[in-house]
Amino acid sequence: MTKADPTVTKYLGFTLLPHSGVSLVFTGIAVSTLTVVDASLVPIISGIIVAAAIINEIIAVIVAKFAFKWAGEIKE
Repeated sequence: MTKADPTVTKYLGFTLLPHSGVSLVFTGIAVSTLTVVDASLVPIISGIIVAAAIINEIIAVIVAKFAFKWAGEIKE
């Protein structure tokens, strides 16, 4: 549909994985909303989201590097 290179369409999703900073912003929004509803849920929800973002940042950087190699953007 976009008429992009096959390597772009094949590996683009993997290269976008490390961008989880937005989830941390949404964590702040969720925490401020949950504080009004039930303050006891705030540490649980924020801890889960932050832990998932940290794990994603570690794994996704490695996956993105391989995706760039597979697409031929990194020469080694």
